[in-house]
Amino acid sequence: MSHSIKKFFIFFVFVCSVWYTFYELVLRPSIIYDAWVIESIAQQAGLLLEWFNYTVLVEDRLYTGYLNYVSLVGSQGVVIGPGCDGLVVMALFSFFILCMPGAVKHKLWFIPLGVVSLHVLNVIRASVLTVIMAKNPEWLAFNHDYTFTALIYGFVFLLWVSWTKCVANSLSANEK
Repeated sequence: MSHSIKKFFIFFVFVCSVWYTFYELVLRPSIIYDAWVIESIAQQAGLLLEWFNYTVLVEDRLYTGYLNYVSLVGSQGVVIGPGCDGLVVMALFSFFILCMPGAVKHKLWFIPLGVVSLHVLNVIRASVLTVIMAKNPEWLAFNHDYTFTALIYGFVFLLWVSWTKCVANSLSANEK
């Protein structure tokens, strides 16, 4: 194994360990960040569905103090929980890019672009799952567990490939 690969893995494991500890000890117990992300997904999914002429209900179905439930009026909806907010996927994406070779100035635009793209994809996911729950609830579990998991992780993989093959290589070649 080459030195640069070892360096990447050591740095990646270190960063992920620090993040996991910080998340488990600080962020998760306080739920501040999860609540903010979940509420933004619920609100934005509601707006997206309204844009497509659905009448939507967005509310705090779990009595948490933040919006976490989206439904089409008259139908069952979906609850957006901490496992659905995309925080872990965003963190893994960010840490991978952070640990890869490349100029910091380019990481400073690529990581936020990826995180925002993942959030938008998650809003679309919540919206589509809400419609599925209203129209064909028997399809919800499969689409939640498999279809969207494959789409989200496939998108993350494309972002990583974009960084390693296109952005990092072309930018580093231009800066030499």
